[in-house]
Amino acid sequence: MARRTEQNASLRRIALASLLLFGLCLWTMWPGVAAYDTLRQYEQALAGQYDDWHPPVMARLWALTLAVGGRGMLPMLLLQLAGYWAGIGLFAGGLARSGAPRAAFASLLVALSPILLNWLPVVVKDTQMIAALVAATGIVAWYRLPGGRLPWAAVALVALLLGYAALVRANAVFAVVPFALMLAGWGGVRRWWARAMVMGAATILVILVSDPINHRLFAAERSGVTATLPVFDMVGIAHFAPLAAPPGLTPAEWAQAEARHCYTPFYWDPFADRTRCGTMGDAIAAEDDTHPSVIHRWVATIAAHPIAYAEHRLAHLNATLRIATPAAELSSVAPSKSDANPDGLGGPQTRGLLDLKTLAAALERTPLGVPAVWALLLAGIFWTLLATPRQPARELGLALAFSGLMMTASFAVVSIASDLRYHLWLIVAANLAAVLLAACRGVDRGRLGWALGVTVAAIAISVVLRATAGPLAI
Repeated sequence: MARRTEQNASLRRIALASLLLFGLCLWTMWPGVAAYDTLRQYEQALAGQYDDWHPPVMARLWALTLAVGGRGMLPMLLLQLAGYWAGIGLFAGGLARSGAPRAAFASLLVALSPILLNWLPVVVKDTQMIAALVAATGIVAWYRLPGGRLPWAAVALVALLLGYAALVRANAVFAVVPFALMLAGWGGVRRWWARAMVMGAATILVILVSDPINHRLFAAERSGVTATLPVFDMVGIAHFAPLAAPPGLTPAEWAQAEARHCYTPFYWDPFADRTRCGTMGDAIAAEDDTHPSVIHRWVATIAAHPIAYAEHRLAHLNATLRIATPAAELSSVAPSKSDANPDGLGGPQTRGLLDLKTLAAALERTPLGVPAVWALLLAGIFWTLLATPRQPARELGLALAFSGLMMTASFAVVSIASDLRYHLWLIVAANLAAVLLAACRGVDRGRLGWALGVTVAAIAISVVLRATAGPLAI
């Protein structure tokens, strides 16, 4: 009876803390930050005309809030903050119900990471994905950590949240599918190679299904966004091979592109800049009766120059994981003020947002801002959990760790830009999985020691590599 009373008291404190933190974030971050992507999404929601350059599911959701009287950024900011803090509160509550009150309050503390909070006021697809994934994780934790099963209503809500996460960011499929399969126990499949086949098939299925959802159900026009990865890879191959020119350009045009530094392993963006290399990007991506499809040319170029392709992808992986890159690498922190816009979205830079950005920027110059370090930490957690006796905290921790690692691994082949915000799920998954590991019984101390040792070594190596790295060509 006393234990039950103590548990209820812990749950009340967690609920109160979660509500206070939600309110504090809303008060500090209101009216939100409208970035470039935010404005494009809102314009589509207002006009009722959608394309697939930005996720149509987000613009459609925004349009629904407009239809019921919500204006501006408030509905989406509320959904974003509510999803995040509700998920964290339920996660902490699940830990408290399982008899791990210290781990429960630790989960509230790790949720206050300035690197994460720095992005929460910005209404973009990345933060929408994080809110949906954290909310789904919280629901699962609430029921499963105490040893229960999810009721069907909770299963439906988790499926809805995971579906939204998969649609709101294209490469989120590499996080959602592994997470869902781990939670579902792989459908009873035991052998690792069979699981790999199931995961591959499920990932392809989700990608295939997302196309009719985006273009038929949501009526989004095709914008050519699917050509961005092929263009990036083909110019990267041309740069490293080196080739006289990538498909679609003459040698003279490619020489001009190289002189302008159009290719950089940091990101694809120069080929979207109309004043820099945009016309060349259009020529490479062109499809008509005289050009094979861009996908065909992409595959053929990779097959003809696999070593140059590997050099290009490794150079980009170095940039996006921030391995041997300068500590002050671009695209780290979130904007703290909104872009100018005629719709009055967002607000001016406030003292609170500026201080949060300053703190986040300082932390991101340390190994805390290095996705490679987080990936090694998460791999160590996963390895340690594998040797831990079966229990609910272990199973959810493995699902989070596997999800974060698979999404990070996907950047080796599908990434086209190096923004730190693309790795927010890696950081969230690592934080929550670490809390779950701390709540587990029977942890293998030997494995834990090795995992911590490797992480410390990675931190030290990261400091040296970033201190000696030369600037990236942008």
